[in-house]
Amino acid sequence: MFFISGVRMGINNRDYIREDQPGYGGGSYGSTAPWPVWQKLILITGLVFVGQILIPQVTQWFYLSSEAVLRGQVWRLLTYAFLHDPGSLFHILFNMLVVYFFGRRIESMYGGKEFTLFYCTSAIFAGLCFILWSLFLRDTSPALGASGAVVAIVILYALHFPREKVYLWGLIAVEMRWLAGFIVIIDLYPVLVQLGGNNPGGNVAHMAHLGGGLFAYIYYTNRIRLSNFTGSFSGMKTNPLRKPSSLKIYREDDTNLDDEVDRILQKINEQGESSLTKKERKILTQASEKYKNRQL
Repeated sequence: MFFISGVRMGINNRDYIREDQPGYGGGSYGSTAPWPVWQKLILITGLVFVGQILIPQVTQWFYLSSEAVLRGQVWRLLTYAFLHDPGSLFHILFNMLVVYFFGRRIESMYGGKEFTLFYCTSAIFAGLCFILWSLFLRDTSPALGASGAVVAIVILYALHFPREKVYLWGLIAVEMRWLAGFIVIIDLYPVLVQLGGNNPGGNVAHMAHLGGGLFAYIYYTNRIRLSNFTGSFSGMKTNPLRKPSSLKIYREDDTNLDDEVDRILQKINEQGESSLTKKERKILTQASEKYKNRQL
């Protein structure tokens, strides 16, 4: 979990991201999908939480444990992210609130498939970081919770909208870049304490948080699109005898559109989303529809 007890977005009333307006990427803000991924994630996590309460063994079957993973139970690298502490309602509520506030916007930008892959892959990456850290410390304590993936969402959001403001406890306005930096510091400090041979106290998997944040940074800076990898794998699986085409068609219109989108996103990064003109917002919407329909 993080350190914030409450978060209120201060941007929902702006005309270009109201839910009745088309959003960049076609996610929750103006999504035509009847049931966006962020809602499914919250529902699945909630149902699993109820299952943990009613059947305590569920937690033991699916939490993250270095010993269990080394015995071949690799599914735990993902399933732990859908578990939460049955004795703490705050744990699951906070993580799902972050998915609600920030995940909606990320899905609207990347689309449902890519957002799903990002969420699950960041959870796995965070889990691997936790396992490696546990082995280094020779600590067999298990872990559970979506916080690794949640931190990845927040960091990715901050990288896209560094000057966007959120309101902590509904009162304190903080830019996303400072919020992200504070999260990293809060999680890095206990890790450094452990490196020094001391016990920082608490039962928070700080290395999993840092792993999720690191994955988001790598994902953003390298412009990774996980759906490209899965699409290529599906094509190889269904058409094992088909030879790859040596002919690639480049459309000038697509190139110009990509350049224009890159310019607009850079402007958002430097000046904030409020600096966009109506024409630029329209270009992002058009690009979103074209990207969704483009053959990858």
